[in-house]
Amino acid sequence: MEASAESTPRRRDVGVWVPDDAGNTGQLKMSRPPPIVDHIFIPFVREHCLTTLPPDDDFYRFKAVYIKKIYPLFPVIPVSALDGSLHEPSNVLVRQLVCLAAAADPDLGPYLRLKNKVQGLLSARDYLEALSSSVRAIIETSLVTDRVLHIRALVMLSLYAQPTCADDADLPAHFSGRAVHLIFSLGMHHSLHDTPNADDMETLFCCVWAVDRINAAAYGCPCFMHERDVGADLGSCMRRRPPCFRLFLSVVQWLSQILDLYRPEQVSKESSSLQIDKGVDMPDFETMALDADALEVPLYLLATIETFYHAVVILSCKTPHSATTTALPPSANARQSLAAERISCAVARDQLSSIHIVPYAASLALSVEYRKMRHCHLPLSRARAMISFKRNCKMLQSYRDRFWSANVVATMAESVLREVERAASALTQAGSPDQRDRQPSPSNLRQNGDNELPTNVPIDGPAAPAFGAEMDTTFDFSLFGAAGEDIFGYIDPTFDLNAVDNALAANLEIGVPFSWGDWDLPDT
Repeated sequence: MEASAESTPRRRDVGVWVPDDAGNTGQLKMSRPPPIVDHIFIPFVREHCLTTLPPDDDFYRFKAVYIKKIYPLFPVIPVSALDGSLHEPSNVLVRQLVCLAAAADPDLGPYLRLKNKVQGLLSARDYLEALSSSVRAIIETSLVTDRVLHIRALVMLSLYAQPTCADDADLPAHFSGRAVHLIFSLGMHHSLHDTPNADDMETLFCCVWAVDRINAAAYGCPCFMHERDVGADLGSCMRRRPPCFRLFLSVVQWLSQILDLYRPEQVSKESSSLQIDKGVDMPDFETMALDADALEVPLYLLATIETFYHAVVILSCKTPHSATTTALPPSANARQSLAAERISCAVARDQLSSIHIVPYAASLALSVEYRKMRHCHLPLSRARAMISFKRNCKMLQSYRDRFWSANVVATMAESVLREVERAASALTQAGSPDQRDRQPSPSNLRQNGDNELPTNVPIDGPAAPAFGAEMDTTFDFSLFGAAGEDIFGYIDPTFDLNAVDNALAANLEIGVPFSWGDWDLPDT
């Protein structure tokens, strides 16, 4: 009796989906929406959403990019599901999800066309908006009822659906939260060895777990999945993944540990003591790659994961929201600075996969340089930070049409650089004639390319090689003054520098939600 009870699946456990007792064999199906919703939505979705697809010849380009640059890193959609008949709405949805992910790659800029859009070539922003809107509409109807496919769609939306305004900034975290709910409702947090397609289900479970951690860092929201609620051995599950995905998950595991530093309970303990030397010592990336047997992973995939690794290194050195660089221990400050420099070099030099952790890493590097630029006492350090800040701003500009958060941070950085240029002009005009001879005017700075902020950055071609050619290392160090004069003291008082300080500081203080509304950014 006990043996039979132990072998019986746990249908009544908390978090396990219980099917209807009326002999319903579709255990993995979604509950149907209200009939009135289907009555109104389904005709519209069939006409306008299921037709939102690229031409067949273009799709094979998107499929190739997905298989080469995205699937090894984050195998949300299995390759075996990519060639289904388009007569089934579920197969249309899969194709849309693949195109949504691959469209972030700049190499596909010349192929951003959709069958139901008569205007021909679309911008990356319009293309992504059309696809993500169609996916969101489809999964709200009963046309696709497979819960597993809903999980895949929600994970992809969490990574690639772009908000259109500050009010939508929490959409990625919202989608990942729904995916976690479905994971629990299917009982996937228990052992998956006895389920059909166990290997595929374990991979999907790891993807949802990873997105939950990444969104917790990127959006300052709590984690929804906790190891104490998972019956399966998460560590052994990750070790069974392919080397590239295993290495990616190992970085996420360290991120999961680092998130503990930013939990409200931990922050309250720190506020009651004088100890601020908080951090996590991570192994070097090469050791992690060896442990994951990732020696044969293509270099561009390794470089992408390494960029993510350096972003996690920056977060591993906890910076209180109101702290300056002097509040960090010297070793932590040096570690953050080195990680920021490595991110800048990798994004500029290496052909990275276009997944959202890359612009997120670039935004963290920009925040590190901004903090140094604002709070370092040594003029040389501030001047070098300005160079790196400007370089990171240009890199984020190249992602702004594909990632809305990159557009927000790049807009802030551009505003800061414009104000610094005005401050430099004020310093030059206030100086003596001799100083005016030695200090270049803002117009000369623009001729040298130092402070020029192009408003139309080419984004439809391969951006990475161009960075190296455009990277300008010249700067007028005298603008910061040998006596430590702060150029930010000359910024126009009407410019809300505190808003920029708070926003970019919150980018590093991941326990604080990044409030996009704090910055006066027009809707895009």
